[in-house]
Amino acid sequence: MLVITDERFLDHDTGFRHPERPDRLRAALAGVTAVDAELLSDGRAPRPAERSELELVHRPEMIDRVVTLAEHGGGHLDADTVVGAASLDAALLAAGAVLSAVEQLGAKSTEAAAYCVVRPPGHHATPSASMGFCLFNSVAVAAASLASAGQRVAIVDIDAHHGNGTQDVFYGRDDVLYASIHQYPLYPGT
Repeated sequence: MLVITDERFLDHDTGFRHPERPDRLRAALAGVTAVDAELLSDGRAPRPAERSELELVHRPEMIDRVVTLAEHGGGHLDADTVVGAASLDAALLAAGAVLSAVEQLGAKSTEAAAYCVVRPPGHHATPSASMGFCLFNSVAVAAASLASAGQRVAIVDIDAHHGNGTQDVFYGRDDVLYASIHQYPLYPGT
């Protein structure tokens, strides 16, 4: 299995006691290591997503809000969603990690699957708003990239929370199937 991660995801600073903090990434990496320590030894680093790739799913003004806040040292996009000085780089790498996985799993790959251990998370980010700890919707960016290349895509989102952002991106499209398995009623209440 292809595992893509990067230490720079730890630089996304959400503040003391915020539920989406670097310890989540450390715990996920410890879980991967417990299963198979060799998985992290490949050194497959992500590339940052390009703005044009983000614009496949996000409106320019939404991207600009994240960029501007990061450039000014950070702040809150909403009550839950924090941007720090290094958050933009981490979010671009998170989206780029999923794009990298898609690229590396191409026809000539010997890998059957990929696991991207990233932060900030993404599935609550809608076309027009970052929310629910999510700055950019990494999975949606990669899925839209595949769909724009003529591929049919299925996303199965298994999480306690409904990925409302991913659903909003692809609702009404016939080239991407989105299925969410989540607990109800939890955030975002959908």
